[in-house]
Formats: sequence, structure tokens, C-alpha cells
Amino acid sequence: MIARYPLALISSESQGQRHASHVPLFRAADRSLFGHVDRRNPQFSQRRFSARLVFMGPQRYIPPEAYHSRLLPTWNYVAVHMDAEIEVLDDIESALGALRDTCDLLQPPQAPFQFDGDDPRVIANAPHILALRVRSLHEEGRFKLSQDKRGIDSDAALEHLLQRDEDSERALLQALRDFAAAAEPSHA
Repeated sequence: MIARYPLALISSESQGQRHASHVPLFRAADRSLFGHVDRRNPQFSQRRFSARLVFMGPQRYIPPEAYHSRLLPTWNYVAVHMDAEIEVLDDIESALGALRDTCDLLQPPQAPFQFDGDDPRVIANAPHILALRVRSLHEEGRFKLSQDKRGIDSDAALEHLLQRDEDSERALLQALRDFAAAAEPSHA
């Protein structure tokens, strides 16, 4: 689940201040997770801290008409909750390693951009990046997939969960992008 939906909500508390950040994290060979964040993110000012991570998978409202029987609506989802120890690595080699490993996982070999430690963009941005090493202390899969319903209704709910409403998603994302553009100061 984490490999398919790597964006984690990292929640922690430090000196009475609550923090939450959305950070993509990926499994390393030793089963730990790695990622990177902007150095200015106050949540990562400590060298080591405990956190709760939540990885959200597919989720969707299941209306009554999705079922074959006469049932009430519900919300189905898949998630992983993790208690973890996060180590913040504040050195250029770790930052470059996190960037390289992330690109190796996400960029197809034939893509025009491939990680290059000598790329001026990488050289300019690496000092502004902190690498993360995450050690899982406890992981728990949580899901609600209408498994309490009869087989035919459970299957119908799963089919509804898997449907995509791309036009609706496109409209929402366009509206958010337009809002952000309108809020930016003009650089005329």
C-alpha cells in the first residue's frame, strides 16, 4: 500500500506545538523509509523525533444506489497508520542520496530528466534539503471496504470505490490552481 500511495501525513508535537506535513516516503532495502523535505519546514528542526504517519489509499463515498440491496450510504477507504522514529539528516551527501533514490524510483529510464549530481539545479537546491530516514515502530493497516455486506453488495461497493470521476477531479484541481494564481502577487 505504501509503495502505491507513498504520500504520508507526518504528525508530531514538539514543545507544545503540533506539526503536520505531507511528505512522500519510500521503502529502502532495510525496510526503513526515506524521503526529503525543505530545510525551512519547522517540523524537521530536531535531529530525531517520534511521529504518527498516515498513508491514505483509495477512498470514496459509496451511495445507496451503488449497492444491489437497499442499504444506507457509507465511506470506504484503505489506509496505513504508522508510529515511527524520524531521523533528520542534515548533510549534503544524504540530501543528494535522497534526491537520487527518489528520482531512481519515480523517473522512468527513458524520461528526459535523470538525476545528475552535477546538474546546476541540483547543486543550487541540495543545500536547502534535509534527508529523512524513518524507522517504523508499529504499522497497522486500516480499511473499510463494505466487508460487512453480502458478497454481491460488497463487490458492488468495491466497483464503485474503483471508479474515477476524473472530470470532477479536474474541475477541483483547476479551481485550486486558479485560486492560487489569483492570490500570488503580480510580477509585472
